[in-house]
Amino acid sequence: GGNVRDVLAAVFVANPRVRGYVLDDQGGVRRHMIVFVNGRAIQDRTALSDPVPDGAEVYVMQALSGG
Repeated sequence: GGNVRDVLAAVFVANPRVRGYVLDDQGGVRRHMIVFVNGRAIQDRTALSDPVPDGAEVYVMQALSGG
């Protein structure tokens, strides 16, 4: 709960190897990753301050790019 940073921190406690895959060395979401809260892409990819309401679904996915 709280915000995206809090939720991801809890996930990384359980699986620390995932952190480097999702976040860059400054702690922001990597360029080719995307995080959704209740089906909406987060706006703050740097500080991860988007709110996460109780009971929300958070998805972390690899973003697709190309043509």
